[in-house]
Amino acid sequence: MSREWNEEKLQRYMKEGRGQGEYEEYKGFIQIHDFGSLGRSARIKSWKTNRILHLLSDIETRFFYLTEFDDSILQVKEHFPLYDFEDVVGEQEDIDIRKFKDNQSGFPYILTATFLITVRGRDGRTFEVARSVKASHELEKKARIERFELIRRYFDKKGIDWGLVTQKEIPLIKAKNIEWVHPAKFLTETTDFTESDVGYLQSILMESFSGNTRAIRDITSVFDNQLNLEAGSGLLIFKHLLATKQIKIDMHKKIDLNESAKILEIVETERGESKNAINR
Repeated sequence: MSREWNEEKLQRYMKEGRGQGEYEEYKGFIQIHDFGSLGRSARIKSWKTNRILHLLSDIETRFFYLTEFDDSILQVKEHFPLYDFEDVVGEQEDIDIRKFKDNQSGFPYILTATFLITVRGRDGRTFEVARSVKASHELEKKARIERFELIRRYFDKKGIDWGLVTQKEIPLIKAKNIEWVHPAKFLTETTDFTESDVGYLQSILMESFSGNTRAIRDITSVFDNQLNLEAGSGLLIFKHLLATKQIKIDMHKKIDLNESAKILEIVETERGESKNAINR
């Protein structure tokens, strides 16, 4: 932490509910305001839990976007504290834990996993996995490696799958595509559109895309003009359709609005109504 870490601060964090709660009620152990200035930090509202997550780096943010787009993931708890580490793991003779204590107070730091993720399996049952996210160059530090080894041992004792993720394991283009569409999922919260407006507009735009070989950009522009909408409204609805998976596109390729609409796949039910498409 950026300041002295001690018993009093730990008790305050726990009283604040940090690292506790489920879904909308969860509060990460680490908050951005705990630090003086973090230029690459981000506060993002989750689609799944309707709360603001505190993310401390680009890598954390990009990994989070991937979880948002995965329909099997029910919730993500960021900066999950291992409060019961000593009870679960016990003393470790091969790792000097003194290096994980505050230099001033001598009080041990709380180890955290970047994400604790609740997943629904194909059989409908839920389970948890843990992921620590860090830049690959950080793994050159012995203390960092030892910290991750302690975290690995903790989750191994808990019977929870743990993994280490670096920028090398994150599909950058897909993460950036999701970031681009992410704010457009709940348009009634971010625009003046009503649910009725959104339903009507998305159906018209999907119809415009169907069988059309013109560029996506041109179609959304014509859409704005024909419906007398503010410029950019069609593009916003397009993002909404991607975010809600009513339209499928290869998310591993950079979304190019100059591409023909023929690259889009409109997902429909047997009744002809749009439905969510799983793009894994």
